[in-house]
Amino acid sequence: MIDQQSVPALPGTPDEQDDTARKQRVKALFTRYPDITGEERRELMDYLKSGPLLEIGLLKGDETIRYKIAAFEQEQAKALSHAPKEIAVLLVIFVLLAVACSALWDMGA
Repeated sequence: MIDQQSVPALPGTPDEQDDTARKQRVKALFTRYPDITGEERRELMDYLKSGPLLEIGLLKGDETIRYKIAAFEQEQAKALSHAPKEIAVLLVIFVLLAVACSALWDMGA
């Protein structure tokens, strides 16, 4: 049996360290919200639009900041919403994928 205290912790990759630092920064900004600067507001919007979905979900589940995130999302609803062009692109991809799957299904029958 290995003694857990004698095994050194493996350092995370630089990407994991960056992600952890970014998540901690975002959490700190939401803790201070609404007392944030315009640049910090843009940083939060960028994170909510392009950050890892699991990490965003975990942040929203944090009881200490969940209401501040909801207030921020409500305030920035228009900026966080998807443009019609983005929705159209997703619909085209979905239709092309459905047509390809249908064609492959017919080929197999």
